[in-house]
Amino acid sequence: MTRRPGVFRRPGTAAHRAAVEHALATGTVLRLHYADAAGRSSERLVEPAGLLTAGGHWYLIAWCRTRRAGRGFRLDRITGADPTPEPAGPHDLAALLRGSAAAGARPPAALGALDVLDGH
Repeated sequence: MTRRPGVFRRPGTAAHRAAVEHALATGTVLRLHYADAAGRSSERLVEPAGLLTAGGHWYLIAWCRTRRAGRGFRLDRITGADPTPEPAGPHDLAALLRGSAAAGARPPAALGALDVLDGH
């Protein structure tokens, strides 16, 4: 594989976190290469909304264009992060968390605290 500048391919590296933080700061779409808990790899185009920590892990919460739903991505399972210049749409972090939980994903423990903070 030819390595391009700005493309990071080692699992859970500081470079991945930097790419995620850059996409959050600039409001741009991020192309993720991700391994789920079973080790299955996928490529996703995501619109980052925020970072949270739960259960000792950091998560990127984003609108996943591939799945057309809010999703949480454990940072230590990101195997590649390709920045794009494409602008991401605005997304409400709490709404994405609720949507992810409603779609059958295991809700992070932090979700309950968000319900209290925003009055739901």
